[in-house]
Amino acid sequence: MLTGILIIVAIGLLAVLSHRRSRLENKIYNNVPLNDWLVILVFPVALYLGWFIVVKNILNRPQITRVPLDDFEIIAITILFMVYGFVGNSIHFTGKILWRYLEADRHQMAYKVNEMFHGKLSHYLIFLNSLFIAFLLPILEINHPLVLPVTSSYLLLILLAGIIFGISGCKSVFYSNEWFGGYNKPLFYVTIILLSILISFIKGLQLKFSLHPVALFITTMFASAVTTFLIRQFFIFSRLSQKRKLRFLAKILSV
Repeated sequence: MLTGILIIVAIGLLAVLSHRRSRLENKIYNNVPLNDWLVILVFPVALYLGWFIVVKNILNRPQITRVPLDDFEIIAITILFMVYGFVGNSIHFTGKILWRYLEADRHQMAYKVNEMFHGKLSHYLIFLNSLFIAFLLPILEINHPLVLPVTSSYLLLILLAGIIFGISGCKSVFYSNEWFGGYNKPLFYVTIILLSILISFIKGLQLKFSLHPVALFITTMFASAVTTFLIRQFFIFSRLSQKRKLRFLAKILSV
């Protein structure tokens, strides 16, 4: 299980680093930057491998029914989210490549139509489905606790992995330079809601992280992403002029 978690964390970190490396954007193969080939071909497969290892470990444990969904139903729902997530990734891949060659004339109708797909649509499909996939992992684990508790050092490693993945997720999902950057608000609220539901399950069912390490990983990941984003917003807000602070607050309070 730890192997799967570490693969997921490593890919999340590599995705952020590669996105910020202009050298990967400048290496062109078949008219497509190397970074985009990684995003469409390598990263999804690696993330699926990590997910598969974690799920296989969970399903190999004894089952106790505490959530009124069986394993097949949870995995079927997860795979549906995966399909839509990959559809979003494919749309984003195509839209981003076309954007590179259409950007010279932003007044073209082709550019405007492409941005409809390259912008919010593809990002919502990718990030919302990713959040739901992550959320369903601890839900699956609730019915499959470990027989023996893991050690405190093991839990500490899981905790650190969740923090790193949460920070990477924040850098990947949110436009951290401003609150109202495109799709920040709905994704932020969805993350808060999923985190709240997960904490309610943990407290209501009195789950122990030593028997549910995946729940610890995902809970830490959600909490770390939210905390990182809020801290970033605080520092941005503190540097704004008085007029821009009012605009900033208005954007937060608006529907």
